[in-house]
Amino acid sequence: MKTMIIYGSEYGYTSECVQNLAKEIDGDVLTINVCKEIAPDIKEFDNLIIGGSIYMGQIQKKIKEFCTKNIAQIQTKKLGLFLSCGVAENFETHLANSFPEELLKCTTSKQCFGGELRLSKMKFMHKTIANMMLKMQEKAGNPPIKQFPENIAKLADTFKMQTEPI
Repeated sequence: MKTMIIYGSEYGYTSECVQNLAKEIDGDVLTINVCKEIAPDIKEFDNLIIGGSIYMGQIQKKIKEFCTKNIAQIQTKKLGLFLSCGVAENFETHLANSFPEELLKCTTSKQCFGGELRLSKMKFMHKTIANMMLKMQEKAGNPPIKQFPENIAKLADTFKMQTEPI
């Protein structure tokens, strides 16, 4: 089985999650960060996993463009979707804003990987917005941003090879 993980990552948390995910999936796995690389043709892959990080309520534009451009072909694959987002309570809303409804309907697994704010790596504007968001969350008594490594394992389990008992 050949699996391609197509993702967007700005500051590294999502990239780390994808590397952990790739290690847990059987068969050939290719990872492509569309913020830095061009995705190859998807027809040679059996499985697709697509995701990215949420900034200001949106996934990377290149992820949306990839999905729109390849929607018909994507629907023929076993599909998993994920988001790295600090506010897990907004996961379903972020999914609906990030992916076409047609893909959400044919997805085998949708997972939230949680998040991590790496303020030292952020551009000035993102750092300013992230600090404001943290203050608002704290003031509202919302839970802190968490990571969900167990959801990486859940997504990987969906794409493990199924072997017939002898």
